[in-house]
Formats: sequence, structure tokens, C-alpha cells
Amino acid sequence: MVGKRILVIDNGSYECRVGWSDSKEPELRFRNVLTKPRKDRKKEASQQGSAEGSSAAAAVEAPAEIQVGNDITNIEAVRAHLKSPFERNVITNWNHQEQILDYIFTKMGFEGQERIDHPIVLTEALANPNFCRQQMSELLFECYGVPALSYGIDALYSWEHHQQKQKKIADALIISFGYSTTHVIPVLDGKLQLKHVRRLNVGGYHIITYLFRLMQMKYPVHLNAITISRMEKLVHEHCHIAVDYKEELVKWAQMDYYDEHIMKIQLPYNAVTATNALLTAEQKQEKRRELAHRLLEIKNRREREKLREDEQQLFVYNKLRQLYEQKKLDKFERALQQQQIGTLEDLDSLIATINLRIKRAHDRAQSAPRPSKQQEKLDKMPKPPEGVSQADWLAELHGKREQLLGRKQARQQQRSEQAKRHTHAAQERMRIISSLAKSEKRRKANGEEEDDGFGMNDNDWDVYKRINRYNDDSDSDADNEQLLEFEKILNHYDANFDDGNSNAQAQSAAENYQLHFGVEDIRVPEILFQPSMIGCSEAGLAELIAFVLKLFPAGEQQRLVEHVYLTGGCAQFRGLKERLTKELLEMRPFQSTFAIYESDEATLSAWLGACVLAREPSFGKTLFTRQDLQEHGSEFFREHRASNLFYPTPKD
Repeated sequence: MVGKRILVIDNGSYECRVGWSDSKEPELRFRNVLTKPRKDRKKEASQQGSAEGSSAAAAVEAPAEIQVGNDITNIEAVRAHLKSPFERNVITNWNHQEQILDYIFTKMGFEGQERIDHPIVLTEALANPNFCRQQMSELLFECYGVPALSYGIDALYSWEHHQQKQKKIADALIISFGYSTTHVIPVLDGKLQLKHVRRLNVGGYHIITYLFRLMQMKYPVHLNAITISRMEKLVHEHCHIAVDYKEELVKWAQMDYYDEHIMKIQLPYNAVTATNALLTAEQKQEKRRELAHRLLEIKNRREREKLREDEQQLFVYNKLRQLYEQKKLDKFERALQQQQIGTLEDLDSLIATINLRIKRAHDRAQSAPRPSKQQEKLDKMPKPPEGVSQADWLAELHGKREQLLGRKQARQQQRSEQAKRHTHAAQERMRIISSLAKSEKRRKANGEEEDDGFGMNDNDWDVYKRINRYNDDSDSDADNEQLLEFEKILNHYDANFDDGNSNAQAQSAAENYQLHFGVEDIRVPEILFQPSMIGCSEAGLAELIAFVLKLFPAGEQQRLVEHVYLTGGCAQFRGLKERLTKELLEMRPFQSTFAIYESDEATLSAWLGACVLAREPSFGKTLFTRQDLQEHGSEFFREHRASNLFYPTPKD
């Protein structure tokens, strides 16, 4: 194995990264999922169904194609059929894992080779069960002929990569954000403190799913447009963690802040095409008439075909009747059986029915077509008066329409002025109301108020007329009806007429296909600190850190918080470092120090860290071979500073 290139596989539950240890970045990155296309599933089902009538070799001729990772062209189309070898962060489906390994080795250029003659460094879950490690070792040694293996924890590999830019640090509190879980990992004197590690069962998957459900509840009419892929993009590019969550919620409750910071997402929207929008009502009606004419031709052709079939059937039945009349009873009985007719009475009934159908078809063909309802509507359309050209008539209608629009706009302006406090109309209205309120009512001898009789005189109603002078809509209804009539005529005769509503309607329709992404920006990633928001009864990340620190003496606590290291996909959230700084400031003693470090390559640091260890001279001591498994058992692996601790399974 000396001098052989080392293959590094960061086998994450969300993404898999594969490359050579002497490379600066992985050659292969893909989503750690696979699927079987629908056509192949149908093909496989049909092969299984026809296996009884065909040979076994024929069933193997066209095996169903499995698509893995980057080979899945449209992941949303097969979202319901995606399969993963992982359950949370532990591998449980080894058939799927074998197919993914086949994909890896094919893409890395090993297709057609009998064995993979390169040592492999493979990441695994923290506290990975011995059974899972045993299955992986047997798969790689037995199926692929790998010469040697080395297992390690992705978070510790990431920490190794981080230390390359600083001096060697023996103590750290590593917070590893995974796709399904989040771990708080204490490291003292360069050794993993496994018994003090704690896990939060919330990760990137829960954040994406939470946003997906929130948007579906917010926009139930756009369920098909709200996809997991779109939600992943929103989470990765726009979500951030609030330093003070409650304070941010108060800000989002303010309308000005909402309007300023809201992000509007335009969904796919099929607006009216320009060709259809420019057609006049007469042109659209002409298109409808052409379509109706084509449909009528199709109907007539089908009726002619049906008539021809009936005539042929009637000819056959008449021939049968002639056999009976000619006393050829044997031939007659055989013919009845061939035509599946019971008796002579049934034959006569069929002949009568077909004759009636043929007569009705001939009657329909001879009858004149009735005018359609659309044609009747066109006949009722107003026409220019006699002696007046159509152009002059349309110009007159345009002028009348402009007058109506002017009156309508004037009434709207008067109403808006009345709504303002400092206009003359509003002041006059308030003066009249105030004078009426000031008038004192006379009282009777028994102390009851006496009716002042206001309203009994017709002149009293002038007061209400003066108050509601600008609210009188009695004439606007007639104007609106006349306006609609003018626009109907102009739409029919004038191809260039525009009522001004088309653009507004198109804009309004487009706005109905928008998603408003606002407070979800901070609400979704907040579940890392408040898992109860998704119904999880576990403690949040801040409480989890405090609990882990309390497991150590005060001196060791200080050593741990001097280097708090954030790694994993969720470590890329904006505001995470500031939020943890605030939380640590609250839980640590007064004037104590701490430091938080972020990974420069949160998603790649584990793979890069594994490459760092693979390039060290002592790397060979971390490898174990198939002979080691035969000597020490199938669960065996060699420990190193970035690996799990080996605890053999107790024997019964």
C-alpha cells in the first residue's frame, strides 16, 4: 500500500464528497439519494408479471436503471420515490449503500476493474453502532476488494482542518450541525470525551421541512409550486438566525418594517399572450365561429360514419330475414348464432330500431341549421344610426365616455377631500353636526326628554342633504351602466380601444402568484434554539451547551469555551456566531472569556480534514486490513485522534 493514492469519502446523509487525498477539492459531490424512474418501475413490474410465461434470461435482458446523485435530472419529479441509505445519520439500508458505492467507483474511473486497489478513508456517524461498521467493512472488503480502511468522525476531521491555520489546540467544544442531528462534542487534551457528548435531534432536514409546511399553510392555493427544492434554496440563501428572536418578531409586526424587508417570490405565471390580448371582440368571435364550424364538421362526419355502419348492419339483418322467408331454417339458425341474436322476434326488433335510427339521421341532415346563441348576441349589438358613418359614431361614443369618466373622477375627488380634516367640505360637515349636537332638548314636567319634532318639516331634511352632499351616489349607478354599454360597443367595433383595465388586471393576477417570505427568515432556523416550535420536547442548542459544560469542573469548562468551533451545513447561517456569543455571555461567569470560531468551509471541512490526516506520515497506523478483521473480529477498527472509540459488543 506504500505509494498508493488514498481515496477519501465523506459519506454524509445529505451530500457525499469523494476525491483523492492529494487534491485540493473533491472530484465528485452529489446528493446521497437514489431513485428508480417510473418507466423502469413499470418495466420491472411487467417483467415480474410475465415471468411465468417467459424464460428467466428474458427477464434479465433489460434491468431497471437506478439513478443516483447527479444522474437524477429532475429531483422534484421523483421526490416521492427518493431513497436514502440513511435513517437519520446512521446507515440502515445496505442495498442502497451498495448502489451508491457502485456509482462512486464508476464515476472515479474504476468501472470494469475487479477490485479497488486503493486505501479508503471513510467518515461515519459519531458513536456509530458496531453492527453498521461491521456491515460497511464487509461490503468494502468482500465486494470491492479494498486493501485497507480507516474510519473517522466528520466533526473531528473538520476540527483537524481548522487547526492547520492555527497552532495545535488540544481543547475544544465542537458544535457539529448535521442534516438530521446536531452534536455538542467536548475534546480535552486532544481526546474525544465520548461519554459527555450530547445530541439534539434537529438538523437541516427539520429546518427545510418546517419552512415547507409553513409556506404550504400560508399559501394553500400554491401547493404544487411550493416544492422542497425551492424551500432548500430559500433556507440556504436567505434564512438567518436572529440575535434576539423576540425583538425581531416585534419588528416584523410593524407594517413599515414589513414593507421594507419583505421578499416577494414570483411563481411561474402564464399571462395572456400578446396575440390574444390585441384581438378585438369581433376577431375573437370570428375565431369562436371557426372553432364551432370545425366541431360541427367533426360531428357530421361521425354521424355519417354511424349511418353507414347502420345501413351495413341493416343489410345483413335483411339477408337473415330473407333466409327465414325462403324457409332455409338451418342456415337461418346458424346465422342467428353467429350474429348473437336469440330469436326471430329479436331480429325484427333490431331491424325496426336500426330503421328508426336511419330515418332520424336523414331527417337531421335535411333540416336547416338553427342560428347559434352567439350569432343572436351579435345581431343584438347596437349599430350606427342611419346616415351616420361608423367612424363618426365611434368618435361620438368616445366623447360621451370621456365625459362620464370625468364626472366619476370628480365625485371620487370630492369624497377624498371630504375624508381630509382641513378641507372646506369636511369643516362644513362637522360644523352642521356640532350645531345639531349642541341644541338642548326640552324636558316635560315628569323629567323625560320632549321630542323636538326634528324631521317632521320637509325643510329639516335640507340639513341631511347638506351633510351628505358629497355622498350622493344616486346618479352614479346610471352613469356606470351607460359607461359599461359604451365600452361594450367600443370593444366590439374599435380594434385600438383600451379601457385601461387590462394591465391592472394582469398585474393583479401576477401578484396572486407571489410568495411573501418575511418572518419565516428568522422563524425557521430558530428551531435549533427552540425545538418546541416543531413539537420536539428536547432542549435547545443553548441549553444543551450549558448542560455539557456543567459535566466538567470549572477549570475544564474554561478550557473548552476558549475554542468553541462551529462546523456543518447549518453553521453557515448568518447570525449564528452572534447568537451563540449572546447565549454564552449569559451562561458564563461574569468577566470570563470565551471564543467562537467558524469553519471556513463548513460543508467541505470534514473531507479536507480527512485529507490532512491521510497525508501525515503516521497515517498507516490508522489503517486496518481484512486480515485484522479475521484476527480481531468483524467489528474491529483502529482508533486515532479523529475516530470513534472502539467498544467491542459484549458476548452473551
